[in-house]
Amino acid sequence: MALGSACFAGTISSDSDAMMPKLSQSKLRHNWVILYWMPYDNDLVEFGELIIKMLAKGTKNSPAAVVVQSDYFGDLKMRRRTLIEGDIREVDITAKDSSDISAFSAYLDWAYQTFEAEHWAVIVVGHGGKINEISPDDQGSSYKTRKWMRVNRFANAVSRFNQATNGRVELLFFQNCNKATLEVVYEVRNCARYTLASQMALGAPNYYYEGFLEILNQPSIGGREAAIAIIKSESVYMYHTLTLVDNQALQNLPPKLSRLIQLLITNHAPAIDLSQVSTISYFDEQCCDLLNLFGYLSQNISQTSNAFTEFANFLKSSVIAHYQIGGRLYSPYFKKKYADKLSGLSLYLPENRQAISFYSSLALYQEVDLVSLYKQIISS
Repeated sequence: MALGSACFAGTISSDSDAMMPKLSQSKLRHNWVILYWMPYDNDLVEFGELIIKMLAKGTKNSPAAVVVQSDYFGDLKMRRRTLIEGDIREVDITAKDSSDISAFSAYLDWAYQTFEAEHWAVIVVGHGGKINEISPDDQGSSYKTRKWMRVNRFANAVSRFNQATNGRVELLFFQNCNKATLEVVYEVRNCARYTLASQMALGAPNYYYEGFLEILNQPSIGGREAAIAIIKSESVYMYHTLTLVDNQALQNLPPKLSRLIQLLITNHAPAIDLSQVSTISYFDEQCCDLLNLFGYLSQNISQTSNAFTEFANFLKSSVIAHYQIGGRLYSPYFKKKYADKLSGLSLYLPENRQAISFYSSLALYQEVDLVSLYKQIISS
């Protein structure tokens, strides 16, 4: 996130496939419950209470219940607060580490036992990290001792929560920089009906909160409409582009991408000339726009033309439910240089052969043979 511009505890293990405990009989019932996870044990701490105030104001005209679990730089432990009809109430907790998956899972467990909702949303704010990193904890000192939660472990926890709520998690929003990568959105495909994320940096503190919460008054609002409300209510100075992914369509991605990859391998896709592709660097990693990369690899191989066209059409018409451009977070020069080369999703691009298998444990790499393609196209 850019500054200024930018086990279920007590019940099951965080790696267990077991279901959550049964619902209690005295639950708070809301049409929408929005769960925020705010790992601000870092340089974003100055925005935390400003966001709380905007959320609280937004709940005055919304039927939604909002919960925020925050970790602030300098605090000895995290805070959990409910925001309902403008009223803020604190729930005492002892958790300290926002990078700890068990603390996050305990939060989901508590929410499941406390609320009953027709629709849920899970929103993670803060710095984005590398491909498989989210929710940093600086341990109250500095980034030199920073720890991260792994995206795959985060995905397991939210997927179990979604299953326990009978698939009622409508929206997962990565309010983080550079999380609209194919690796990440495929990893979290079972977490929610839709995933909203950005290919590039987001600003802070963001300003969509009131408009987003107010639209939840409408009875027909689902995950897609909620995400569009976030986009429409956001300041254009807080983003460059935003991508909404239809997670059901993602289930059909592996065979289409695998066909294209196998054709590229068979027909000897060329080594990557980085000057010909637009790379995006973040936390010392480089990504490339997904269609920009495969278009470059396919351009001089006639046998891949149809497969690439089919994949591109599928991505743009099915996987990407909405692609918002027009953000002004970056300078006019940057927008002119990159705007026409972004399609909504990025893909990790290893810088050398040693980095090729770095994310081979993620679901995308288990189902699609990107490693073999990288071995062919990445120079030593």
